[in-house]
Amino acid sequence: MSPTRLLHHHPRHRARQLRWVVPLFGVLLAVTLATLAIQYHVSDQAVGTEFFRAHKTISHTGELLRRGTLVGALVVIVLVVLVAGWALRVTHRIVRPVHTLHRALDALAAGDLGVRVVLHEKDEFREVADALNRLVDELATVVARVRPLLDRVAATAAAAPEPGASELRALVAELERAVGSFRPGPPHPIGEDDD
Repeated sequence: MSPTRLLHHHPRHRARQLRWVVPLFGVLLAVTLATLAIQYHVSDQAVGTEFFRAHKTISHTGELLRRGTLVGALVVIVLVVLVAGWALRVTHRIVRPVHTLHRALDALAAGDLGVRVVLHEKDEFREVADALNRLVDELATVVARVRPLLDRVAATAAAAPEPGASELRALVAELERAVGSFRPGPPHPIGEDDD
């Protein structure tokens, strides 16, 4: 997976993803550097005691110490990069469906009753997407039942005598505005791979 696929394409969700990963990366790096410093300090003391032994020279011991520290640092850096890549992948699996759900909720708030959320099979929020789809179905059913009733009330208000008809027509107009904000339509999916 390429590094650009690890980061979410939407700036707000990418920032959320990085807020989770960067502190983890910083802590891991700090622990690694502290471990290396302790290892160097302990090894330096071991080199001091080893110096008094006759079979090693100072330059040979110093070279071994530098090489060991370099190899240890490279191994730690590779591990830190691997853990950071893994963390980005895990957070992307969380951020991507959250972004999709967010887009679907925005469409629903705008009155689009045809919106349906489609997530990948193993996504973390599959149950939430299914619940949202059921909610939209129920809301569309309720709006579909209310519209004919509203038409009947409007017809009754038009035929009613004047003393109460103006108030009834005002109520019908208010209900028309409330129900009119929802637009039932054919289902159209909002998927994770859509922009």
